[in-house]
Amino acid sequence: MTTLTSGWTVLDEAAAVLTRSYPFGKGQASSATFVARMGNGQLLVVSPAKGLPEAAFTELARFGPVGALVANNGFHHLGQAEWRARFPAARCFAPAAAIARIHKKNPGAGAFEPLAALADLTGADVGFREVPDSKAGESWFWARVAGGHAWYPSDVLANMPTLPPFPVSLLFKWTGSAPGFRVFGLALKMLVRDKPATLRLLRDDLDAHPPTIIVPAHGDVLTRPGLAAEARALLDAAL
Repeated sequence: MTTLTSGWTVLDEAAAVLTRSYPFGKGQASSATFVARMGNGQLLVVSPAKGLPEAAFTELARFGPVGALVANNGFHHLGQAEWRARFPAARCFAPAAAIARIHKKNPGAGAFEPLAALADLTGADVGFREVPDSKAGESWFWARVAGGHAWYPSDVLANMPTLPPFPVSLLFKWTGSAPGFRVFGLALKMLVRDKPATLRLLRDDLDAHPPTIIVPAHGDVLTRPGLAAEARALLDAAL
């Protein structure tokens, strides 16, 4: 991994797979943006970051033009308006169940195409899954990299090093969501209707596209040996 001066972490140069964290809300909360080059040569940007410096866009441009902006669920929409203004030709996608919530919470985010339409752009080396019958939309993404796959499991898996401040920490403890590499139980309560079915679906996709890198929407990037087996064991234990 290489960290650029503007804050991007390059996970795979050849595949143009990058990530960066950005703050949101009050306190010390942060989320992650995930970038990968699609089959059409354009960049897929999942959970676009809000409030980036100009240098971040300049450094990103050398990896290719931005072609798709994705809100991975009904909560990851904060940077949409900013990125749409900068990349007006980019197509914008969200899970069908997320669109109404985004329009209510962030009217400036603009219109979205259903996430299923993204399949026309991704090509063979980038994939995604939309969770069926969710409360607020949920989806995850993967991209082929040297030696395996880089994964963005959205809000299903997290790797937060510490618990948030009290009293929110009680919710994280109660749902087993932190600290460390965990199933993000608290988020799943808000996002999906059938947690076991969602975890089984994720497990199947991880088996089909074994991760060597995991970029949780919340928490630190994981690159350690045996990551695919570790992720599978985590899901097995939660079922």
